[in-house]
Amino acid sequence: MKKYLSIILLLIITFIFSVNNVIASTNTKVRTESDYLVPDNIKITNYNKDKILRTPAVDSTEKVYDFADLFTDSEEQYLYNQINEYISSYKMDLAVVTINENNKNDVEKYADDFYDYNDFGINSSRDGVLFLIDMDTRQIHMTTTGQAIKMYDDERIDDALDLVYQHMTDQEYYTGTNKFINKISEDAKLGVPTSNKNMVIDKDGNVHIIKRVNWFLLLIISIVVSAIVLIILVTKNKLARKATTAEEYLDKDSVEINGEDVFLNTNTIRHKIEHSSGSSGGSSHHSGSSGMSHGGGSRGF
Repeated sequence: MKKYLSIILLLIITFIFSVNNVIASTNTKVRTESDYLVPDNIKITNYNKDKILRTPAVDSTEKVYDFADLFTDSEEQYLYNQINEYISSYKMDLAVVTINENNKNDVEKYADDFYDYNDFGINSSRDGVLFLIDMDTRQIHMTTTGQAIKMYDDERIDDALDLVYQHMTDQEYYTGTNKFINKISEDAKLGVPTSNKNMVIDKDGNVHIIKRVNWFLLLIISIVVSAIVLIILVTKNKLARKATTAEEYLDKDSVEINGEDVFLNTNTIRHKIEHSSGSSGGSSHHSGSSGMSHGGGSRGF
């Protein structure tokens, strides 16, 4: 009897231990109008109230939120370990989210809101990345916040999404997510791309572009222009001679006096000035419904 009790007790302990070690990715809390469960930096307005209430409230420490049940428990655990290694190495947050239903009908809005209205991000600028697999709209999306906007320019984001989207098409969700984390880790190891060297992220996560003046080039241009002007003035001075009569001021061949003035017509020529709306590189960015700045990109699968 004692032997059976020992076996039962061992099974109970094993079950409890295994439950505690499984990441509860689908656990959510209930948001209400009396408690929106948002971070302190989020200002609640009439514009975003509904958006907050339609965003799942989660424990930001779990990092993997597999609502679509695309990963096995062991895969989820491995991704969780990868994510924490990324966070420790690069001082930016990272979360992976999968969903079957997008109640916002927009992959970018869902990803931005999920990040903003839960307690993700490192430092006051809430630096970090979120990777969303949306089985409803059949898209993947990478959203960047804070210093991650500066770290991942449009080219790096496109490269990461291009690398993994075929795996999503082939239903290799874990493989694709694993490669995504490896890719953004490799990019972070390289540091900020040249295209974003003039970008500054302030303490609130807002993006500023600093336009730097090339003083050396400006000096060279000034010297060249001054030299040209000086040469022209000296040359004109050498060609000038003193006039002795009034007639010398008049070019007789250039003047013809008629008895009357005749107005012929007027002609106006207009030229359209084209303005380019394209990007010269760097990170495209926008504001989410919370007012926070985000970079990012999407890819269908």
